[in-house]
Amino acid sequence: MSAQIALALTEVAAPLTKITLPIPDASELKENQVLIKITAAGLAPLDQKFRDRGHLNIGSRLPAVIAGDLVGTLVKNGPNATFPIGAHIFSQMLFHLPKSGGLQEYTIIDCRYAAVVPANISDAEAALYPINAVTSAMSLFSVSGFGLPLPGTPGSEGFDYASQKVVIVGGGTNTGKLAIQFARLAGIGTIIAIASPSGAELLKSFGATHVIARQDSDIEAQVRRIVGDDLLYVYDTIALGNLSLGASLLSNSKKGTLVFLVSGQVDEAVLAQKKAGIDVKRMQGFSHAIPEFGQLFWKIFPTWLESGKIIPLKYNVIDGLDAKKVNKALDEYGQGRSGERYHIRID
Repeated sequence: MSAQIALALTEVAAPLTKITLPIPDASELKENQVLIKITAAGLAPLDQKFRDRGHLNIGSRLPAVIAGDLVGTLVKNGPNATFPIGAHIFSQMLFHLPKSGGLQEYTIIDCRYAAVVPANISDAEAALYPINAVTSAMSLFSVSGFGLPLPGTPGSEGFDYASQKVVIVGGGTNTGKLAIQFARLAGIGTIIAIASPSGAELLKSFGATHVIARQDSDIEAQVRRIVGDDLLYVYDTIALGNLSLGASLLSNSKKGTLVFLVSGQVDEAVLAQKKAGIDVKRMQGFSHAIPEFGQLFWKIFPTWLESGKIIPLKYNVIDGLDAKKVNKALDEYGQGRSGERYHIRID
């Protein structure tokens, strides 16, 4: 069987190393699987957690190939897959297969959670979206999140988005920036971002109606001056162990929902203020987690990109499977020094 080059995690808390792996056998593709030749892979902070902490128990399945945002040229369709051969496809890695990430030349994806890259964006740009876009769309528009109707679906027709109010804690993160844009696209009337004041103008250009400095000591008071006691939706992208800020912003008299990405707890004193209670939901942006929603998202989201309604986020490009440069990028994520993504371009 032919071999390919890969950058692999061979030991948790150690640098990725260059190894050879077999190219997946196209004759063994299962239903809904397709084989792609990777052209670009998005490197995310999640990948630093895989490398340095063995996140999601990846350390028990080494060697592993990380980078979950995938773009590539279709080589072969498996059963029930009908993408045109040679089409450029973007998707997520198959997280249950530890060697399916983007830091290699070929991999397998699930065609149900994939789409052709719109002609108006590059493969490197397309690598921005598979994980972060799914995560934020699920947080706002799925039953596992806020449950607001997904724009472009029958349930969205006639829905009063304009009266809705959302707060995005960590509005300056990549998931936060996309959530702001999705909320704007839906027509949500009040979109409050909690973020660094240095990024306020950018977030307003994405659609935030208000930006509150994350360093302020009176964030709750500022939010309540804008929305009163009517806030039902808070999306926290950065909680880092403590969800109390996000929870405190929700209505004290009506049942609200707090969606978060990073594990944390809500202080009992904050919970005691919520007379109607709150729903606290953790979101992990795996397309297959909510199959019906995931498949619908991958049909609708490309039309948003084609329309130009989504403003791309900033990213840096690393050319080729360069272990030194990729490890340095992951180091920057771990040290919190990189506010922009790194994408690996593979020719």
